[in-house]
Amino acid sequence: MTTASASHPTRQSEGTYWYWRDQAIHYVVAGESRPAGEASPGENRPPILLVHGFGASTDHWRKNIQGLQADFQVWAIDLLGFGRSAKPDWQYSGDLWQAQLHEFITEVIGRPVVLAGNSLGGYASLCVAANHPESAAGLVLLNSAGPFST
Repeated sequence: MTTASASHPTRQSEGTYWYWRDQAIHYVVAGESRPAGEASPGENRPPILLVHGFGASTDHWRKNIQGLQADFQVWAIDLLGFGRSAKPDWQYSGDLWQAQLHEFITEVIGRPVVLAGNSLGGYASLCVAANHPESAAGLVLLNSAGPFST
């Protein structure tokens, strides 16, 4: 597994790992972010963070990432317990995934994002936008789920 710093993520075709609460969290990043001074007018767009639904992973977004990366910096994360992320014997909940997403935005991406979440990812994204508005530049809900825990 590889690690990444917030300012210099390691990019690999299979993704990158960030360690959160001593657990490996898988994510992918594509496209480029241009600082305001280097961007042409209208080009300084916030990054997009894609958050999968229950039973899915970053693979759920592979075609979306291909389409979006020409115009946006695109991030996709495997929530704890899913995909290539660690699956510890913990109590999973909306609060846990909300904390994971907020800390990922803060520690790894480093600026507000447009959260785009499907199903469970929609609920977790909505919670981040509502409870941590400083992390959200926007919100897209795709067939969003309501509150629940597993």
